[in-house]
Amino acid sequence: MSFFTDSPITSWIGNPSAPFDSSAQNPVKGSKLEGIIKPIKIGNVQLPNNLVLAPMAGVTDGSFRQLCARLGAGYSVSELASCKALQMRSSQTIEMIKFDGNTGPYAVQIFGADPDLMAEAASFVESLKICDIIDINMGCPVSKVVKTGAGSALMKTPDLAANIIKSVSKAVSLPVTCKFRSGWTENSINVKEFAHAVIEAGAKAITVHARTRQAMYTGSANWKYLEGIKEISGPIPFIANGDICSEDNVIELYERTGCDGFMIGRGCVGKPWLYAQLLGHTELLQENFRFPIFKHHLTDMLMEHGSTAVPLFRVHLFGYLKNHPHSASLRRSLCMERNPNVVLQAGKDFFDRANPIDREA
Repeated sequence: MSFFTDSPITSWIGNPSAPFDSSAQNPVKGSKLEGIIKPIKIGNVQLPNNLVLAPMAGVTDGSFRQLCARLGAGYSVSELASCKALQMRSSQTIEMIKFDGNTGPYAVQIFGADPDLMAEAASFVESLKICDIIDINMGCPVSKVVKTGAGSALMKTPDLAANIIKSVSKAVSLPVTCKFRSGWTENSINVKEFAHAVIEAGAKAITVHARTRQAMYTGSANWKYLEGIKEISGPIPFIANGDICSEDNVIELYERTGCDGFMIGRGCVGKPWLYAQLLGHTELLQENFRFPIFKHHLTDMLMEHGSTAVPLFRVHLFGYLKNHPHSASLRRSLCMERNPNVVLQAGKDFFDRANPIDREA
């Protein structure tokens, strides 16, 4: 496929073992978002741009982080890792946060409610020399995390959240950041007070998801809760998160909040080229790249995960195929599929239909 070699930005497509090229992470001058998408610094870590891949359990493995970086994401965060599992040196947890092809800048996100245990876990992560930043999860809404007092439960205990930031910051030399929500419920919005507490405690950047724990991942993100946060954070980067799926979303969020960065989660699942679109790299948006990127992603996951890759790829598969005219029946037929060739063919059939003139590419 000779058209992949026209530019270093695209030469990796179809070759998962290709060395990482950071060209796509540079914002394009004259693009629609020039001046909004730009480099930022977290502590002493320079990010090539302020588009961040959100931490998502079961989604942001090494393969997906690398794919999004190749397509322009300036920074990525691992799936959340339990501080207790790290204390016990769980091989599964360690493998989850490590990845030989990691392209950085990269943060490992940890969760827990014990300041000393969190500090110990962070120190161990730093000793692995696998990341640039330690991020503290204060926003996960799932019950198994919340019932331990961790994740978004910390929104109810800002003093404890601040103590965790202080303890972790003392234990490591890496910048310490945190991600949290607008509040526990719609009747207990405390995002501004919480932001002030963690910044005073030493957080080098904050990311705010514009939903409450009560909302989980449902409904629409309420961006009004992000207004006024930048005035609190001052020189500390404030990254906005929640339903960022387009250039217009970025423009509106920036105009409303003055945020320093944009964390993208579900908006890039099945559409990892969203980063290239926001940065202005039109060469990565060609229709005849869609299936090769899909194939590259699946191949990379097979290399990373072996026989478990196909089930793990399923969330991405349904994201890629969500606009399929028969998506419901396709989901049913593929929900238990474990043969990568069948999955690959399903992707090829979909993208061929979407772009029939490129069937021979």
